Amino acid sequence: MQPIKERAISGVLWSATGNFSSLGIEFIVGFVLARLLSPVEFGLIGTITVVIVLSEVFINSGFIQAIIRKQNCTQKDYSTVFFFNFFIGVLFFLILLLTAGPIGTFFKNPALKPLIQVLGVGLIISSLTLIHQAKLIKQIDFKVQTKISIIASTLSGITAITLAITGFGVWSLVIKTLTSKTLTSIMLGYWNKWKPELVFSISSLKELFGFGSKLLLSGLIGTFLNNINYLIIAKYFTPQDLGYFTRAEMFKNMPSQNVSAVVTAVGYPVLATLQDDPIRMKKVFRNMLLNTFFVIAILMAGLAAIAK
Repeated sequence: MQPIKERAISGVLWSATGNFSSLGIEFIVGFVLARLLSPVEFGLIGTITVVIVLSEVFINSGFIQAIIRKQNCTQKDYSTVFFFNFFIGVLFFLILLLTAGPIGTFFKNPALKPLIQVLGVGLIISSLTLIHQAKLIKQIDFKVQTKISIIASTLSGITAITLAITGFGVWSLVIKTLTSKTLTSIMLGYWNKWKPELVFSISSLKELFGFGSKLLLSGLIGTFLNNINYLIIAKYFTPQDLGYFTRAEMFKNMPSQNVSAVVTAVGYPVLATLQDDPIRMKKVFRNMLLNTFFVIAILMAGLAAIAK
């Protein structure tokens, strides 16, 4: 096995390649779709995204971070979390299936109901991929994830553009999301040969949830605060207004989110391997923060310069 420093550098390079390649693809696809679809249709998806993202926080429940942090995970740990995630995914799909109507009524837009119900299927698909992703991250293997990300972004983008051209409207955005999730799930299963065993351990669940529960709470609070503006606009303004806001936020957050995603994805498993050496871990963490700050500052300055 490579030394941790070499694995970290390789992880950063592959993760950065994947994130910024997908960013470029999403930018092009988004630009084309913005020409084909109206702000109203983007606004509808913006409203639903808040509901879906909050549901996905529950599905993860902090277990993925707990798996990555635990140094000697067993097949029993992986299988237990896999089946628990799948159960929560199905549960929240059913919840959305039943509450889609009231959600549409709350936002005074009945068109949201079928969109929420169909997008809810993505929760089940996502629940099937979490352990595969966790195992790859734990190994600091981002080469496979980069390939999957680029392929899924490209094919789902082509699908969405084709559907938008043929008049599917907002459904082209819905199918884009589901296509990306489905392709990601299939390719993770193909490249990562892990399969769950028919075992479920309450002791493993309690141990991992002891750490994951704290991340679940912080994730819910962070996700809600980061998306509360979408909820307010969706409730008191028009879908068109939310569509404009959604597009502006996407472009504004692209630099910082992608740099942060690279650092977080690679940094967490690296720090997890150093948890028995707190002095070295603190040093590595400080360097990560400093380097991230400088990169984001440069990117945001460049974005401000070309904003007009």
